[in-house]
Amino acid sequence: MRTAAVVDEIRVEEGGRRVVVVAGRLHLPVSAGVTDDEALTLARAGTTAWHLLRTCAHLRPDESIVVHDATSETGAIAVQLARSFAAGRVIATGSSQARRRRACRLGADVAVDSDPDGLADRLIEANDGKQVDVVLDPGGTLKDSLDALAPFGRIVCYGADQDESVMLTGLLRGSRAIIGFRFEHTLERPDMIARAVSELFGLTSAGRLRPMADDQ
Repeated sequence: MRTAAVVDEIRVEEGGRRVVVVAGRLHLPVSAGVTDDEALTLARAGTTAWHLLRTCAHLRPDESIVVHDATSETGAIAVQLARSFAAGRVIATGSSQARRRRACRLGADVAVDSDPDGLADRLIEANDGKQVDVVLDPGGTLKDSLDALAPFGRIVCYGADQDESVMLTGLLRGSRAIIGFRFEHTLERPDMIARAVSELFGLTSAGRLRPMADDQ
């Protein structure tokens, strides 16, 4: 039986030798129809995207969602999962036309320029003039995401570069939430990874998820 190991760390030692550190307890059986490269991508980036949507945002059918940096490894999987999870409208952001076209091929309904100037307005316009329900924010767009967020909306932050100047009053006045996520915390809870990977492998085997999507 093939297994995928969840990588805890990749470091480069003296002389350029790359060392891969594996979380010892986290060896996962790989489903038929999932390649080795896909399994490794799903074990970390896929698990992250799954928990952003399921555990943190609690994305519900028909809710609108913004996926920033939608052609990153995690973002590309999140776009596809949001579509599989019956999101109402999937809005992607990208820094170039090529990235935005790719996001739409992955399943986004629309992709907008990620330039911060006027970003909140573009997100609302992309959602037919309505504020959005969920935002996945890897860093650097927190204020614009908050400005575009509907009452009872949720922003999930999963990157290190976050805007700490956002005031709590902005959340209280709008009944909104900012939720943080770090993949490393799941390493202490193997069941959290197992649940995610089980569904991710199933979707990939069924042809509904392309973890290594590289179309340009």
